[in-house]
Amino acid sequence: MFKRLTVILLTVIMMLSLASCGVKKSVDEKIAEKVTEGIVNKATGGEADLNIKDGQLTMKGEDGETVTFGDTKWPEGQAADLLPKFKKGKIITVINADKACMVTLENVEPQDYKYYVEELKSKGFSNDIQEFSSELNDNYSAKSNDSTIVYVLYDSENKYVTINLEISE
Repeated sequence: MFKRLTVILLTVIMMLSLASCGVKKSVDEKIAEKVTEGIVNKATGGEADLNIKDGQLTMKGEDGETVTFGDTKWPEGQAADLLPKFKKGKIITVINADKACMVTLENVEPQDYKYYVEELKSKGFSNDIQEFSSELNDNYSAKSNDSTIVYVLYDSENKYVTINLEISE
């Protein structure tokens, strides 16, 4: 899974650099889509169906699983439906799939992080809690059931929060 996500993230970075020109945006997006699709297929040894639109990449694998990268809105559907919406800060990246979701936000104040942790607890993420705080970071992880876990990392120096949700089988 880590290797696959690494390949996909590197591909997204390349795709965004190929598609970032505004002059021939539609043509550039189609070229970037084909190039990215070829790289992903070669790297994973499978057939991927990619769709690039407005800087967002959606990939559908052979198994039918869909993964979406690059959005700057709170994700809907798939694993994201298990997370309460973080209502503060500015979303800078989203990855959403059937079994995982990651959202990174900037401009998040400490009280916003603490409020979100309490909201997670009230939504059932209150089993096997692990919390850690230091001068620079706050971490919270908990399960809602045996297969669903959330990790929240708050970087107080840069005012970033990263929310990760994983569903194991």
